[in-house]
Amino acid sequence: MMIRRSLLALCAFALTVPAFGQDLVGLYLTWHTDPTTTMTVNWVDLRENSSLDVFYRRTGTTAWQKATGARFAIADTTLAGRRVNLTGLEPDTNYDFAIGAEPARPADIRRFRTLPRDLNRPVRFVTGGDMMHNRTRVDLMNAVAGKRDPDFALLGGDLAYANGVSSTRWVDWLKSWMEHAVSEDGRVIPMLLAIGNHEVRGGRNGKVPDDAPYFYSLFQLPESRAYYALDFGKYMSIIVLDTQHTNPVEGAQAEWLEKALAARTGQQFVFVCYHYPAYGTTKAPRGGTPLDAPLSVAIRQHWMPHWEKYGVTAVFENDHHNFKRTHRLRQHKRDDANGILYLGDGAWAVNTRTVPDDAWWLAKADGRNHIFDVKISATGAAHIQAVDIEGVVFDDIRIPTARTKPVE
Repeated sequence: MMIRRSLLALCAFALTVPAFGQDLVGLYLTWHTDPTTTMTVNWVDLRENSSLDVFYRRTGTTAWQKATGARFAIADTTLAGRRVNLTGLEPDTNYDFAIGAEPARPADIRRFRTLPRDLNRPVRFVTGGDMMHNRTRVDLMNAVAGKRDPDFALLGGDLAYANGVSSTRWVDWLKSWMEHAVSEDGRVIPMLLAIGNHEVRGGRNGKVPDDAPYFYSLFQLPESRAYYALDFGKYMSIIVLDTQHTNPVEGAQAEWLEKALAARTGQQFVFVCYHYPAYGTTKAPRGGTPLDAPLSVAIRQHWMPHWEKYGVTAVFENDHHNFKRTHRLRQHKRDDANGILYLGDGAWAVNTRTVPDDAWWLAKADGRNHIFDVKISATGAAHIQAVDIEGVVFDDIRIPTARTKPVE
């Protein structure tokens, strides 16, 4: 009955979404640089020679500005990708925009909002991964995400489950985000992305960027790779990592991670996001626990010492298709006073799995579809809620200080 009510609400919401024409496959917003003064408008359509223009204006004004972008190829498909980088925007400001032509009717207008330069208001984002086993369920959860009215979404990999070869699944994923990941006032939710194993050919780890052609062509990533940092003024940084899907955990990525964290000791909040977990809930090797998986061991060996050394706010993990909140952990032990929370485990809208009932590292776990709704404020606190596919908050986490204490 609850799912039926969600479907009815979703159908009613879909009727209010502005139409852009049948040729538009997907419209999505990203950043590859300063989120306070830029926005990248991306869209995919079926026409090779369609317009490269975006028209935009501050909400409440009448004069439109035009920006012209460029085409980009999408792997080996005939789909037409378009990308316009808008720069020189005002921080914490709502903008109207339309693609292709100056809009002739209100239904042709969408909206976005830049991020504040300072934390003079709460900033909110939703996060989760492992998104689309089927279209119906991802539609429902994308709508839940939009209704939380976040400033952006942090997506932790395994997005369309296309395994590097299925353009059809990417089309479905893009359409779902365009139609349902929208706030109630029509604002499109920008996204930051991590890569997962189902972005690469064969759905396997240990590949190279050429094995994830859709992921790398659809998304203009900061630093042009699947591990990067994005800074939000002087108050927050997001660190996104590649758990050996197209870049090794050790070596260059681990060295970069330490330098990135060392350069951001002045940031009030630092969140880390990646796909495969260090402290998972399933996928235990024969005769062991999830902690014994070689990739989990590598993450704890090469990455964990860096965020314990410099301090982070929380770590978001995915891949295992459950809800989880660990105890506060430090040096691979429970430390309720100074430990780091690991939140996951990637169950945006996929089939969930059975959680263990005897895992020392887990404070709470459940086979439940969910997203995390994260709100930070100038007080230095982070408030994180787990929200299920019905929009119900079922876990409430308060982190009283912006970052864990660095290891001395």
